[in-house]
Amino acid sequence: MQNTPIANWIPYQMSYTSESGWMLTWLDLGKKIIEEPFFDETIQICRSKQRERSPLQSLSSPDFMTEACKGLHFLAPSAFIFHVSRCGSTLLSQAFSQSDENIVIAEAPLLDEILRAGEKQPGIQLAVLETWFKSALNLMGQHRNFKESNYLIKLDSWHLHFYETLRQWFPTTPFFFLYRKPEEVIASHDKRRGLHSIPGMISNTLLKTERPDHYGSDFNRYTSEVLQQYYQKMTGIHQLKRSENLFFDYATGVKEMVSAFSSFTGIPVHQNLFERLNYHSKSSNELFRPEASPYPKFYFEDCHHSYEHLRAINS
Repeated sequence: MQNTPIANWIPYQMSYTSESGWMLTWLDLGKKIIEEPFFDETIQICRSKQRERSPLQSLSSPDFMTEACKGLHFLAPSAFIFHVSRCGSTLLSQAFSQSDENIVIAEAPLLDEILRAGEKQPGIQLAVLETWFKSALNLMGQHRNFKESNYLIKLDSWHLHFYETLRQWFPTTPFFFLYRKPEEVIASHDKRRGLHSIPGMISNTLLKTERPDHYGSDFNRYTSEVLQQYYQKMTGIHQLKRSENLFFDYATGVKEMVSAFSSFTGIPVHQNLFERLNYHSKSSNELFRPEASPYPKFYFEDCHHSYEHLRAINS
């Protein structure tokens, strides 16, 4: 057990006002093991239980995270997972979450809020964000059962554009990059849209797209341009030829994806990990059924060519 009052508590939300500055909200995990496909699902479950005990929130300044880490046993990140969305990243993180030896944090909102803090407070120092980001990771990666030996962080898709910052902060940590044929990604978002496939939900400056009103109601064209920037970003990273980076095309196969990730990171694969691959990535009770081939309406030439170029240099 952890011998500190902060054990099982993690920060999960950060807000900003010009009057009060930054404020951090804390969550008591209790005995809850993090195993949901997305971290905000874990938050909802624990917040509900926390509200049953008290309507009050636990708040602090972000700088308190550094103090809270003192005396806490935690893991350093074993690997970061980057992706273009709908390309197997959730299935990969879910597969490795099946083992008690692994801590898996999937798309934690707080990490996104820290990386994008400059949108609310322009000019905030990168050194401050680094301290906050690493402290948040330490708290999320605290030992819960003391069987843990591996710590995986799946980022949001747009965090590809923070590659240089994250590589500066974690110079030797394995970065695993997942991508997929754009027509299949766009078809998936056409059914159920992620934030970055809706114009205006994520800063167009960050995504390197035109202003939201440029696209009108053509969300698929917008998504194709977001993806095109993702492929081009991955291509640029690939050309750096760093041994700490590995790229994988979803078309190669999901079992091959898990094996490649395991070989790259040194995190062992257990049989129950492969069993998880038989089920839908976002629902562990729903058997996986391959999607039908996407319609021609999801084909956008420039985006497709960017994908093919990435695929060619990674072959």
